[in-house]
Amino acid sequence: MAAVLLMLGNGRSEMVGWTEEGTDEAAVVSTQTIAVPLPGPAQKIPLKIVHPPEGASLPAVKSSFVFGWADPQGTLTVNGQAVKIHKGGGWLTMVPYSPGPFEVRADLLLPTTSYAAIRRVTVASPPTVSTPTVLTVLQPELSLTLQAGERVLVEAQGPPGREATFQVEGVPKRFLMEEVLSNGRGVYRGYFLMPEGNPFKDAVVRVALYDKKSWVRTNATAQGRLTRLDRRVPMVVEVATAPAILRAAPGPATGGKSGYVMFPPEGTRLTVTGRRGDEYRVALTATRDAWIGVDDVKMLAGPVGLSPARVSAVSVEPSGRHTLVRAALGAKIPFEVRPAEGGRVIDVLFYGAVSDTDWIHYRGTARSVTRVEWFQDDGETYRLRVHLKPGSWWGYDGRFENGSFVLELRRPPENRNHPSSLAGLKIALDPGHSADRGAMGPTELLEKDANLAIALCLEKKLMRAGANVFWVRQGSENVKVYDRPKRAWDARADLLISVHNNALPEGANPFERTGYGVYYFHPQSHLLAEKIHAAYGAVFRDGKGASGARLRDDGLHYGNLALARTPQMPSVLTESAYMIRPEEEDLLRTESFQCDCAEAMFHGAVEFVRDFRRLSEK
Repeated sequence: MAAVLLMLGNGRSEMVGWTEEGTDEAAVVSTQTIAVPLPGPAQKIPLKIVHPPEGASLPAVKSSFVFGWADPQGTLTVNGQAVKIHKGGGWLTMVPYSPGPFEVRADLLLPTTSYAAIRRVTVASPPTVSTPTVLTVLQPELSLTLQAGERVLVEAQGPPGREATFQVEGVPKRFLMEEVLSNGRGVYRGYFLMPEGNPFKDAVVRVALYDKKSWVRTNATAQGRLTRLDRRVPMVVEVATAPAILRAAPGPATGGKSGYVMFPPEGTRLTVTGRRGDEYRVALTATRDAWIGVDDVKMLAGPVGLSPARVSAVSVEPSGRHTLVRAALGAKIPFEVRPAEGGRVIDVLFYGAVSDTDWIHYRGTARSVTRVEWFQDDGETYRLRVHLKPGSWWGYDGRFENGSFVLELRRPPENRNHPSSLAGLKIALDPGHSADRGAMGPTELLEKDANLAIALCLEKKLMRAGANVFWVRQGSENVKVYDRPKRAWDARADLLISVHNNALPEGANPFERTGYGVYYFHPQSHLLAEKIHAAYGAVFRDGKGASGARLRDDGLHYGNLALARTPQMPSVLTESAYMIRPEEEDLLRTESFQCDCAEAMFHGAVEFVRDFRRLSEK
């Protein structure tokens, strides 16, 4: 039997040797250097590890998935454990990892030849809980700009059982710190109130630990510095990017962001009340703050202050099949749109506004709005409550226009004779990914290609039903993620379906998460997501589709995803299958399965439109 070692790694040159069985020659009779390509399975390389990539740095996980392809006629082991090869050539397994340099080895035994493929990765070490020997200041880890009287947390970690104090540059007092954890971790905390008075900018925070036994003092300095915000000079910024995001809290210094609150349009003015790292804290009201990225706004020059905006006359008027609610405002201030009561009410909250609303005008026949009323919830929050006819709208756009705020309530074209008809609807299709490729399967099927194939089949079904299809991404076109919902809205689409297929983060178990899932964000998109999710179940629960495939239900989910966040139309994101599972990747290569997925989306859209119109008629 011949022995062949293929060190397959990102197109590098590798050493390969072989013999023909039945000869009298040595086990390896010739050796040569060749370039190993990265083909699809059709090129018949017998064995390849696709994931993890060569040289990858993995997080601190105890185990994770490894997948690739192999000749189905062979017997495969990965790090000594037997692994099943799917009939399509893909394979998937979980490998236990240990910290540090780690080698994944796959061995394929064929009747006359054996092959081996190796991946070398580095696995991070898990955080250890040990008695610290060095003093480290943990907080403030980022520079802070705060108002006088605000509290600053100072936190340090060092040898336990010491006396801890801290000092702030420019303040003569030394502040005591308390050891808050007595389990040997040596965590010390203290607090400091931002002072009034003299200029206070980029002040350094120093922590000292004192060992009473050895009389040794240890010192360390915080990474973040402290600055006091001068409240006498209002600091006003203007939103300069789209989309900008106001968040509920500052993000952690280690990465990531906090939850989304609202999406202020360009030109919205905000009063800054503090800063942490690269995020500004802005005041919505005296009791409510939000956070926005420093790079998302521009500073307004000179002493600019924000006086309360006055909301005067309100009007309601038809605009084709849609309805416009206008409020004369005169300033671009933060606002929040809140649908409630099952779509029967929309509240629009204006922060930094007071009422001067003596008139509400109803012009023409507005198909969605029954009446409008206003409330002054507090001295800085004006609330416009729009009462709506059930089933009369399914998307909204809130914007500033010619000195007024406009709420556009959007609805589909009516069709009383055929309520389930999609004729005349414009449906935006977004095949997810392109330049970034998305996920990859064991036989190197790219998610972007699978998404496009499903979307093409869905297009045929939609067009046969009389719908107009708008492509958010065509072919291999590269469209940035935040440009995609904008394209759908610019095209004035009525529905948006973003087509994806799933994968898992490192360390997750792909044998526990499989099948189809559907994601929505706004309440008005929940019914569409629910109908498409149910249609997936009808196709795949009992294998009734053309492919005969049976898939597990991975659930209906609220998901904070850019494509699902499009408020102007019901918007959903579908995940038809898990790319990294060989059997599901193999299905995704077949037209019958692609069109089964498309059929679920199509049927769900038809059911949604029918139920919506029937509710509207009632």
